[in-house]
Amino acid sequence: MFALEKSTSAAALRHSLLIGVIVFVACLIGILSRLPGTLAVFWPTNALLLGLLVRSPRSATVPMWLCAVGGYLAADLVTGGSIESALWLCASNMIGVVGGFYAFRWVAAEDRRLSSIRSVGYLVSMTMVAAAITGCVGGAANVVLFGGTWSAGWILWFSGNLVNYMTIVPLVLTFPSLRPEDRDPEAVVRVLRLSVIPAALLGVCILLEWVIGGAGAIAFAMPALVTAALLTNVFVTSLMTAVSTATTLILTADGHLGTAVAGLSAVSASVRIGLALLATAPIAVACVIHERRRALDALTEAVMLDDLTGALRRDEFMRKSTDAIESLQSGLPVSVLMMDLDHFKKVNDTLGHRTGDTVLVAFADQVRRHLDHTALFARLGGEEFVVLLIDTDLDEATRTAEIIREAQQEQSMTTLGELGPTVSIGVACSPNGDADVASMIDCADEALYLAKKFDRNCTVSLTARS
Repeated sequence: MFALEKSTSAAALRHSLLIGVIVFVACLIGILSRLPGTLAVFWPTNALLLGLLVRSPRSATVPMWLCAVGGYLAADLVTGGSIESALWLCASNMIGVVGGFYAFRWVAAEDRRLSSIRSVGYLVSMTMVAAAITGCVGGAANVVLFGGTWSAGWILWFSGNLVNYMTIVPLVLTFPSLRPEDRDPEAVVRVLRLSVIPAALLGVCILLEWVIGGAGAIAFAMPALVTAALLTNVFVTSLMTAVSTATTLILTADGHLGTAVAGLSAVSASVRIGLALLATAPIAVACVIHERRRALDALTEAVMLDDLTGALRRDEFMRKSTDAIESLQSGLPVSVLMMDLDHFKKVNDTLGHRTGDTVLVAFADQVRRHLDHTALFARLGGEEFVVLLIDTDLDEATRTAEIIREAQQEQSMTTLGELGPTVSIGVACSPNGDADVASMIDCADEALYLAKKFDRNCTVSLTARS
């Protein structure tokens, strides 16, 4: 136990140090964006730290906060800042992150992942809170360090942090999981393919922004970002929004857009706030599309799948089976397994329908464990199920049926004893794949009838007629 606690503490400390390093590097990136006599044009640190903490609240430990403070101070000091300046700027940055983190604690975990249009409202509200809190200390820093007014400092820090939060936080919250079990290679390839058009369009928009310039150029990227929202997902849209916003800030600061200003910030508060609010539009569209896709997927699943066992419904099975056989290479065998749980009514009458439902779910899971991805599995009704096996001859289909039968017998005896239902299975095979689905089901049903007649808990195989 002591060794486990020691290992956990060491892991937590390494995680805190990693956060400190991330803060330090992000601060250096922001410091490098400073023009002579100004604060950073783009400061990703606060938003990056807030996003990481909102995504993983357990990371917010005392060592983590201390390491984050160390990262802020070290970055200012190694780049020539005074200790007084470093402390004020660190306080301004940290107070906003802390305030934003605890504000986000009021938001449900699902909404923190930007899973619906409601999430965007929370995102805007919470980031405004964080930016406003930052402005309170930033205003004081403006008075002490730069001899300005508190109100001017507040609007400077508020606008700067708001655009950074609205740009970086969505990117961190929607960043794909790196765990192998959460990855879907086909989905990744599909998103990358769909990202080509909006990425190319964004490149064209940024080029036009640089060539044409002017105040209106801050909205040039909007068609590309909306296209990304419609075609891809929230993460890709957030990534392209971040690239667009950072590029616009840089082009504004160096005078390409004709809206640069003199003072602590080379980009006016108006432009910063405008960019922050513009960033909400494509993210909101992406969230709406994501929510719509989820609703369509749920509706499709409800239509296609049996709501208890997750097996295909009869109509969907017939459609998919017909398509699979028609697309099959000529001469390959196809087999059908008809399965019926023995004495299932006795389970319902003796132990209740809830136990009966549990038995059906367990049997469906058992069957799926012994099928490959090419097989089609459906519940025809009650305790009757069917499987279509592609490129499977009669002997192989019979072996599969026997494996399922034996597994069901063992599982039933283990969980319900003598009341546990066994399964009778009828197998039909079309050796050349030239029989239609309906005739194969009829043949398998005939074999199932014989299995029931032979005192159940057995497999009977027949060859389907063309």
